[in-house]
Amino acid sequence: MTVQQFENYISLFRPTVFRLAFGIVKNREDAEDMAQEAFARLYQTDKRFSDDEHVKAWLLRVTINLCKDMVRSAWYRHRDDPVADIGSSDDAGSSLGSYIQQLDAESTAVIYLFYYEGYSVKEIAAIRRTTSASVRTRLTRARRKLRMMLSEEENYEE
Repeated sequence: MTVQQFENYISLFRPTVFRLAFGIVKNREDAEDMAQEAFARLYQTDKRFSDDEHVKAWLLRVTINLCKDMVRSAWYRHRDDPVADIGSSDDAGSSLGSYIQQLDAESTAVIYLFYYEGYSVKEIAAIRRTTSASVRTRLTRARRKLRMMLSEEENYEE
């Protein structure tokens, strides 16, 4: 991969990679670290990609794995406030966006890939290396949880 190609991938995919990472780790600085690490791994890989969509899917898969590793780490679980930066998301102004941030990492990733990136269930299953049924189940559970949160908000406001 040439430096020019790499810079092009950064300009094309950085916002997407960052938003996915932020949705999982729920902290701007950690999300930036995860995005930076994902691009560093892209630069270091000797893998051949067929097109830009292949690169994007690979970056999303690497980002998910990096974020999952961070969220599982003892350091992350024991720090003071892992969700302190939740207000800096693009969606934080809307109640739906803030509720999406409250979902677990798996649900946030699937919701993000499906609704924000427009991937199909089959494509998400390939990116996440799971079955389509698992993705559909995760989407259903996340939607149900979001519905419940929104209905609680409506009941609270009345």
